[in-house]
Amino acid sequence: MDTINYLPLLIIFVIAWAVPFILSWFEITKVPAVIVSIVMGVIVGPYVLDWVEDVPYLDFLAKTGFLFLIFLAGLEIDIAKITSSWPKGRIKGLDLVSNSLIVAIIIYFGSLLLSIPFAWLVHQFIPIDIVFLTILLPTVALSITLPILKADGELSRKFGQIMLMEGAISTIMSIILIAVYSGILKNGFQVELLLFTFIFVAFVVVYFVGKRLIKLRTFQALLYQLEHAASQIRVRGTVALLLFFVFIAHLIETELVLGAFVAGLLLSIFVSKERSPLLFKLDGMSYGFFIPIFFIKVGIDLDLSALANFQESVPFILTILGGFFLTQVIPALIMIKIFGLKKALAGGILLTARMGLTIATAQIGLSLDLISQADNTGIVTASILASLISPLLYKMLGHEGEQHYNIYIFGGSKASLYLAERMQMHGVLTMTLLNHKVLVDDFHRKGLVANYVPNMSTESIDRLHLRTADMVVVLTQTKNLNAKISKYIENELGHKKIITLWKTKHMDPESELNHIDIDKMLAHHVEDIILRPDSLNTLAESFNEYRVEEITMSNEKLHGKMVKEVVFPPQGSLVLLSRSKEIFIPHGNTHLLEGDKITVIGNSDALIEFRNILTE
Repeated sequence: MDTINYLPLLIIFVIAWAVPFILSWFEITKVPAVIVSIVMGVIVGPYVLDWVEDVPYLDFLAKTGFLFLIFLAGLEIDIAKITSSWPKGRIKGLDLVSNSLIVAIIIYFGSLLLSIPFAWLVHQFIPIDIVFLTILLPTVALSITLPILKADGELSRKFGQIMLMEGAISTIMSIILIAVYSGILKNGFQVELLLFTFIFVAFVVVYFVGKRLIKLRTFQALLYQLEHAASQIRVRGTVALLLFFVFIAHLIETELVLGAFVAGLLLSIFVSKERSPLLFKLDGMSYGFFIPIFFIKVGIDLDLSALANFQESVPFILTILGGFFLTQVIPALIMIKIFGLKKALAGGILLTARMGLTIATAQIGLSLDLISQADNTGIVTASILASLISPLLYKMLGHEGEQHYNIYIFGGSKASLYLAERMQMHGVLTMTLLNHKVLVDDFHRKGLVANYVPNMSTESIDRLHLRTADMVVVLTQTKNLNAKISKYIENELGHKKIITLWKTKHMDPESELNHIDIDKMLAHHVEDIILRPDSLNTLAESFNEYRVEEITMSNEKLHGKMVKEVVFPPQGSLVLLSRSKEIFIPHGNTHLLEGDKITVIGNSDALIEFRNILTE
C-alpha cells in the first residue's frame, strides 16, 4: 500500500478543481472546461512538463471515468418522453421536423449517407478504405457534447434531448458497424458477428426482473431504509448494474461502452429524473471523481511525437476535418424549423466534436491495415482540432443574439398576466405581447417579459420567427382579434401549436388548433364552485399567501408508509425531506420514517393540517 504513488492523482485533481474555478472567476464562458482540461493534461504530460508519472491505476480510473460518462449519457435519455412523443399512426411531414427521436435519427443517417460520397471522393486521391472512412466520419464525441450540454442546462430541453439522442444513436451504430466490419475482414461473415445482440437480450431480461422487484413492498421498504444510510444501497446497486452490462460486453468481445450505455438507458426507465436523490449522488461520484480523470488523462496520453511530420499531413488533416463538419452540419440543418438557423447550425457544429470513439475507430483501422500510421496520426490530429474548434463555435453561435422564448402570449387581459406569472414559476421562457398599455406596468413589476404592441399586425407576428416547437397562446380582450391572429398563424405561417378562446362563428370547426370555449369554461367554473369548492380555493389563492415550514415527523402510524398513501391537504405540498444528514425531494413512493424533518409549503390552513397529520 505504501508503494503507491499518489502524486499523479493529486496533480490531476488540482487541475480538475482549478479549471472550472478559474474559468468562472474570469467569466470565460466560450471555452468549455472539458477542452481546457484536455489541454492542461497535455501540458503536464510527458511531451511538455512531464509531471505525471505513468502509473497503472490512472489508466483504470480514466477508463472507468469514460464508462461512467457514457452510462450517464444513457441515463439522461428520457425514454418515457420519447415513447409518448412518437407519432400515433401514420408519420406526418410535421413529425419529421418536430419529433425529437425522428429528428435525431434523420441527422445520424443523413450524416452516414453523406459520408459515402465524401469517402469515395477522398479515396480517389488518398488510398483509404471507403467503408472504414464512411463508418468513421459520423462518430460523435459524447464525452465532449454531454458535459457542455449539461453545463448549459440543455439536457432537459428539446434541443439537448435531440443532441443527446443523436450522439447516442451515433455511438451505438458506430460501435456495431465497426465491430461487424472488422469481424468480416478478419473471419468473413459468421454468426458470431451477431453476438452483440445478447446485450439487448440482457436488457430485456433485467428490465422485466426490475419491474417485478419494484412492485414488491418489502423490496421498496428496504431500498428507502438503506438509501440514506451508510450502505447507500441504490448507489451500490447502480454501480453493480453498470458493471454487469460492461462484463457482458467483455464476454461477447464487443466495445465496453455499448454495455455502459445500455445500463444507463435501462436505469433511466426506473428513475424519476426530477426527484431522485440517486442522480445527485451519481453526478457527484462521476463528475466529482472519475470523469475529470478521464478528460485530463486524454491530454496526458496524446502522442505529440506523431505530429513530427505535421506539414506533410496538412492536406489529409484538413480534408478529414472538413469531412467531419460537412457530414455533420448539413443534416443538422433539419432543426432550423424547430430552433432557427443559428441554433441548428450551433447544434450541428457541436456534434462535429470527435474524441474517444473516433480515435478508437482509427486504432481499429490501423490494426486491420485499413489505414497507415500517417493516416492514423492525421485522423487523431483532425479529431483534436474538431474537439477544440466545435465547442468554441457552438458557444459563439448558441449564446449570441436575442433570447428566444418557448411560449408567446398575445394578451391584453388579466388572464395573460396570470398565465405568464405561472409560466415564470415553472421556469418556462415566456414572452407576452400586449395590445393594451394598462397591463405593461403590472408585467414589469412582477419581472415578466412583455412588449407593448398597440396594433398587432402580421408584421409583428412575423418578427417573432416562430419555431415548430414554440407554443402560441392567444388571449386578447376581443374574440375577433383572437380569431384574426390565430387564423394568420395557422393558415399563413403553417404553425399548429396554438391555444385560443373559441367561438363557432369566429373559428373554423375543422381547425386543428386547441380551442377554449368560453361558455363551457364558465359552466365548468360554476360547477367547480358548487361541487369542488376546496379544490377551486386552492387554485384561486395568491402565491403570496403561501408559507414554508419544517415539521419533524413524529406520528407512529405513518412510520414506514409511502407519501402517496397519506392524504395530505391539497392546498400545500411536500418540498424537502431531511434524514440522517441527507436532504432529498420526496415523491409518491418515498417512505416516511419517524424523525424525518419535512419541509412543506402551503397556506395557513394547509400548514395546520400538515402539523396535525405529521405530529399526531
